[in-house]
Amino acid sequence: MKKIAYLLIFSMFISMVSCKKDYLALTSPTQLTTDNFYQTTDQFQQALIATYQSLRGWADPGSWLMGESRSDNTRYDFNPANRAVAILEREGIVDWTNDATNTQTKSKYTADYAGIERANIILDQIGKANIDAATKNTIIGETETLRAFFYFDLVQFFGSVPLNLHQVTGPSDTFLPRSAVADVYAVIVNDLADAIKKLPTTITFPQSGRVTVGTAKMLLANVYMVQKKYADAEALLIDVTQLGYKLNANYANAFSTTNKNSAESIFEVQYQQGAANGQYSSFIYNFIPPVASTVVITGTATNTLNSSCSQNVPTQDLISSYEAGDTRLDATIGIIEGHYDASANFVPEALKSIVSYTTPPGKVAKIFAKKFLHASTTAGQTDDNWPIYRYADALLMLAEAMNEQGKSGTALPYLNQVRTRAGLAASTQTDQTLLRTIIVHERRIELALENKRWTDLLRTGQAIPVMTAFAAKIKLDPRVPANAYTNIDANHLLFPIPSTEIQLNPQITQNPGYN
Repeated sequence: MKKIAYLLIFSMFISMVSCKKDYLALTSPTQLTTDNFYQTTDQFQQALIATYQSLRGWADPGSWLMGESRSDNTRYDFNPANRAVAILEREGIVDWTNDATNTQTKSKYTADYAGIERANIILDQIGKANIDAATKNTIIGETETLRAFFYFDLVQFFGSVPLNLHQVTGPSDTFLPRSAVADVYAVIVNDLADAIKKLPTTITFPQSGRVTVGTAKMLLANVYMVQKKYADAEALLIDVTQLGYKLNANYANAFSTTNKNSAESIFEVQYQQGAANGQYSSFIYNFIPPVASTVVITGTATNTLNSSCSQNVPTQDLISSYEAGDTRLDATIGIIEGHYDASANFVPEALKSIVSYTTPPGKVAKIFAKKFLHASTTAGQTDDNWPIYRYADALLMLAEAMNEQGKSGTALPYLNQVRTRAGLAASTQTDQTLLRTIIVHERRIELALENKRWTDLLRTGQAIPVMTAFAAKIKLDPRVPANAYTNIDANHLLFPIPSTEIQLNPQITQNPGYN
């Protein structure tokens, strides 16, 4: 990895240098170091907030590029006016043509390790701090959960990775070989098991946006599902259902900026609009088409003609998968109706519902990810959080865990809570094979555009057949590059280790298929 030490940015207002005590003290007593900073609760909270901050680097754009657009759920709308390197790299991920030099996949890798290093420092330093036991346990529990999350992300997308479990103090701590996948999972499980013991047992709603015991249990259940330890996952998910979570009456409310961290939220990346704090999100501006003015779409005006736009566009394959009467379609996917001007630029005229929509003569319809469209006060700066785990995810995962153990009838109530909220008839299917297909489909629709589709395909062993079938359909479009989807094989189910990491660390080897 690119000297993890370079990633030590604890917050916008704290910077420090590690040093070892020697017979001669060369550091000014007024300078903050790891020896004199980590002493009070407030100082550890600052460091923990910086660890949370790494989630923002994880969320955008790597999460939706590699977790959604790599799948059959979304693609990009080709923009001939913008052929910047970053755009080509993003398109390469979607088309399965990316290589080890792609800086977009590297951004996920480095964001994960930035979070891991920040977590390592907290865990290494907190043992000697004079902090009350309850506070110390909560900080440790949150930190261990975050470290587990970052490693879980790495192992799913990159396979075996270097395991660094302590703060970096020198080259020997930085340049580590890749650890076996089983060893990475063992660390994840150990971190989460300990976090569950240390975190407060009750949850207050609305939540603060920080890790809770529900987050740790949900994450560990997800890990067990990947490992096919269904009974272990079931037990944890049953626990999650007892923590006070519930579905919102209206599906769209789960994503509303006025309903953040609600009882349906198990964990989400926190953002806050406003230029002064620099903590705003801007997802929707990547997802809408390039336009001279966004006012018709977002309510605030800015020119995005030269920006990164028309990304994460829902595919017709996804749209066609919705059942008639499913209220989630209108909440998830929208239509921007307009026309092209003399310069071939799209001019938006109105937002339309996708339900029963037919493009009028002389108009152009652009599909976009409506789930992340909410009013904001400043153009380009939105208040949307990014969902990681929702209660609906837990319910569907619980139904899947039960069904995989042959308890199909017991699984149905959890599945049907989600279907009923969407306005659909309850399922009565108890055949294990048929119910498995129903649950996979339900997860695709319920969690659409939330970066679950790709990892679900991996987890269920369906990535290659599903993407092969999708490629056969999508390549009928002459705009799709000829070399797109030619690498749908076992090697390319993982992303490459960034080439810069291998150049810096000779102990790291590349994933097969990318040499």
